Amino acid sequence: MRRSKVLAKIRAGQVARICCTGSPIAFFPAIAAHFKYDGIWLDAEHRVWDPREAETMLGRHHAADIDCMWRPITKEKNSLYRLLEDGAAGLMIPHVGSADEARALVNAIKFPPLGDRGFCGGGRDADYWIGKPDDYIEQANRETFLTVQIETPAALANAEEIAAVPGVDILFLGPGDMSLRLGCTPAVNDPVMLDVQKQIAAACRKHGKTWGRPVGSAADAKTIIELGAQFVVLGSEFGALHAHLSACAADFDSALSEISGQTAIPTGKTY
Repeated sequence: MRRSKVLAKIRAGQVARICCTGSPIAFFPAIAAHFKYDGIWLDAEHRVWDPREAETMLGRHHAADIDCMWRPITKEKNSLYRLLEDGAAGLMIPHVGSADEARALVNAIKFPPLGDRGFCGGGRDADYWIGKPDDYIEQANRETFLTVQIETPAALANAEEIAAVPGVDILFLGPGDMSLRLGCTPAVNDPVMLDVQKQIAAACRKHGKTWGRPVGSAADAKTIIELGAQFVVLGSEFGALHAHLSACAADFDSALSEISGQTAIPTGKTY
């Protein structure tokens, strides 16, 4: 069974490098792996994925040897562990507000004795049975991870109880939803958000768990890493395309302005 690079980094006390996408870009896993990312957060909460499209994308992660952490549209038990059977290294579950919810998720995606996941052994995670290791159950529990999102004031109040749940690996701050509810900005250094991050960090530190959030710069990454974050999301297909097309648009403006102030490329035709 494939070993999780994200978990290896966290267990070694290092920072796992994560980027994200919600689009079925065929080359994205290979490019991310080339640039030394450990995992990709793949969003299916806000984006639509066909099941076969999802299965194919998970296969591309395995080919590139990079973790895929899938954020699903559902919390339904069978649908969650099917993603693990198809090869997801971890799951990110949005809007987890209590320890009871966290325990239900552990129950859904971990095999006994930790949880109550259904057994198949015929999926990609078990090498389609022909390569299934004798200790597949133990490896599956050890090499897959559960990330729960802390996105509301109620979840923040319960962060310590959530972090205490066995089988929860990562608490992930959703700064957009949290800031919307607290009336602050999602910025790492916003005073209100900084206090939120410190509360989550303290809960994780007390119970031997890790935490993280998305950031937009090296300075922001440094801030949360200094607070103990080991799961840092920096980079996305949206950010890359916005930056690239913005630069290309500026190049177009510059090139066109140098052609005697023209705003269109001359065709050489007269009508």
